[in-house]
Amino acid sequence: MRTKKSTGKIARTPRSPMRAGEKYRAFISYSHSDRGIAEQVARILEKNGIDPLWDKNFLFGTGFHDQIRTYIAHAHVFIPLLTPEANERKWVHQEIGYSMALHVPVLPIAIGTLPDAMIHQIHALQVPKTDIHLLDSVLDLRTIERVILRNTDSLSPLFSCAQLPDDRAKMMAVHASDVLSMGKCGVVRQKGGLSSFNIPLETVGHSVWSARYGKIPRSEEHFSCQRNERLELNKHAEQAGCILMINPKLSYAEYGVGARICRLNCVLSFLKSMPDDRCWVAFKDMEHAESVTIVGNWFAAESVSAEVGKGYRQTIFTRHAPTVMARAAQFDEEFDELLALRKVKPLESRRWAIEQITGILKKLKVT
Repeated sequence: MRTKKSTGKIARTPRSPMRAGEKYRAFISYSHSDRGIAEQVARILEKNGIDPLWDKNFLFGTGFHDQIRTYIAHAHVFIPLLTPEANERKWVHQEIGYSMALHVPVLPIAIGTLPDAMIHQIHALQVPKTDIHLLDSVLDLRTIERVILRNTDSLSPLFSCAQLPDDRAKMMAVHASDVLSMGKCGVVRQKGGLSSFNIPLETVGHSVWSARYGKIPRSEEHFSCQRNERLELNKHAEQAGCILMINPKLSYAEYGVGARICRLNCVLSFLKSMPDDRCWVAFKDMEHAESVTIVGNWFAAESVSAEVGKGYRQTIFTRHAPTVMARAAQFDEEFDELLALRKVKPLESRRWAIEQITGILKKLKVT
């Protein structure tokens, strides 16, 4: 995934209600005999503006260890509570190893003394069992941010690649669904084409799908993959909002003018359904091949190549939270610059975009 060089700073102070919910996340690993300590640590983190993730958030009827892996993969920081009881629990060791394998920053807390058999190459914070409250001044935003900063410029975050367009749509839906399954959501940032919100919400048998592809017919399987992507991203946008950089000037000539009209109408319908404070839009002249999707600070996806009529190929996904966070900050900087150039304010941008797209549609229907 191409990224700009980091400035060494993280844009933590929110500039809008939409961006305000993007807190750092810390996953707490502990032995169940230490649950009382874990609850204290969770309260301290929450008080200090950090979102604690732990098994209290897990869903019943879903694989316990699968949920642990999912939560760790989405954490900015992994906090194992190291006690003699935890030392006897093999899963604490395995979770530390899993976190390190994913390059999630580890901030161990040794309650009392560090057990001999615990991993020694990680420097742990040590606190007496009777003085857990001392962590209040340690587990603050500044400490967590320092840990994250050491990993933001890492060349080793893990990525996965969707080679084909349908694979991309499936992975997008799965990544978005994973976040929702944790009871969370994120602002949908998208750059490229008309965004995923030009995909129809109607069932795959509806005539809008054949209109969307015009001269290049596609299978119902493709329709289904695309629709699932739209449905999952729609849930995030409805709850947390969206920030879009789109290019309504794309001709979609290979599909025909009818397909272009269909796509513009779909994105127009979406924009009209959203409130001003949950939907910001900027226009950018860009090729069809450019495609970036970032959901909150949960995951990011960028397509390396694309061709009109064949879709986005080789899309790179990452859930590495420090990397996603830095990418979102870069996205916001570019978005703000685009609006400033047009002298459009964020809260006015949705209505401005609706007006512009409506004008384009009128011209297309006349010609």
